[in-house]
Amino acid sequence: MKFVVNSRNAPMDIMYLLNSKASNNTLHTTVTDALNGDLILERKDRMNNGKKEVILKLPSTPEKMLIETKSIGSNRNFRSGSNFKVENAKVVPLRKWKVDLGSGDKEFVDFIKKFCRDIPKLKANGMLRRSPSGTFKIVLKPKLTSYKGEIIDSPCMIGTKTGTIEVSKDYFMKMSQQQRIATLCHEYGHFYKNPIIKLPIGDEVGADLNGMTLFVGNGFSISEYANAFKTVFDKVPTRQNEQRAKLIKGFGDKVYNGYYFGKPYNIR
Repeated sequence: MKFVVNSRNAPMDIMYLLNSKASNNTLHTTVTDALNGDLILERKDRMNNGKKEVILKLPSTPEKMLIETKSIGSNRNFRSGSNFKVENAKVVPLRKWKVDLGSGDKEFVDFIKKFCRDIPKLKANGMLRRSPSGTFKIVLKPKLTSYKGEIIDSPCMIGTKTGTIEVSKDYFMKMSQQQRIATLCHEYGHFYKNPIIKLPIGDEVGADLNGMTLFVGNGFSISEYANAFKTVFDKVPTRQNEQRAKLIKGFGDKVYNGYYFGKPYNIR
């Protein structure tokens, strides 16, 4: 299944019904920028001879998107859509969790949405980029390095004194646009949110939960936040990261079940 959406940078939800004809069928869906092929988001749905409603959360879009769903066989190869159907596809207005976001939150998220869409064409030359008010700052480099010049295998990091975020273009190009946004929300959580709740700037758990609140509060999906940090944690499988992954999943489950912000509908 493949179709193009003329999104014109508008936020939206795309809803459709998956109808699987095969047992234990795993369907892999990708959303990409139709003009440059940059991955926006991806998801996998395990199907068992049944139907499943899917909602693609797209608060940030390019001019035109390509949406494609394929079946993954037992040999992990992609197959054609002969064993499943996509039905009743429609574009609907974006819906969000009811999270109280401040003006600084909005400026930051607008800033990073554009930055993450533009990554493929931006030069990783260390130039300082600022948000419209000048409050938020990002520096794009090929890779991140320590003060000793050693390579740091991480997508981004924030200065605990300056609030400047350094981003690795090499790492970001291996992530979806939404995963890039998720990691930047995490960094924002460190510097701009942890102190508000009386946590040290460097506290990782606070940054995880603050970042996720900002992410889902702007209409992104819970699962894509978890996917972003699974990508990072898989490279550094420490005990601390295992615990953080469980915490993110647990918090996401509570958000999904309406424990914190209400439940507009199933938006995994």
